[in-house]
Amino acid sequence: MPVFLSLFLVGSLFSCGIGIRTKAVLGKKVHVKVDISENANNNSPIALDVVLVYDEALLTELIKMPSKEWFEKREQIKRDYPEGTGLDYWGWEWVPGQKVPVQSLPLKPKAKGGIIFANYFSPGEHRFSIDPFKNIIIRLEEKSFTVEVLE
Repeated sequence: MPVFLSLFLVGSLFSCGIGIRTKAVLGKKVHVKVDISENANNNSPIALDVVLVYDEALLTELIKMPSKEWFEKREQIKRDYPEGTGLDYWGWEWVPGQKVPVQSLPLKPKAKGGIIFANYFSPGEHRFSIDPFKNIIIRLEEKSFTVEVLE
């Protein structure tokens, strides 16, 4: 019976917020794999930002924001919401066909949500909401991108 109770408690811890905090303390990472097609963004470099948001009001605002607006207002938003309090973000710029090593981001237990913005030339919103606690693969394609959760 004590073994069953111990297993139940450990399973419970890792299935809820306490589990996420525990994993963060243990140095666990969220892995972001990126696959870039040969003709991504009409064969032009593409900027991509992964944003983790800690403020509910900011998350509501950013979830509606097209990527073009994010890239135009990003510096002011960072000043309005200092790193680690309102948001954290990681930004890259890649070229079509580039082989990108897996990106390992710190697990942030206080994150309310995550958003990926890609700066495509083609019209569109070019943003994707993500679970900030899941490993993902981003596929940058010719006119847009997709995101899938990795198991």
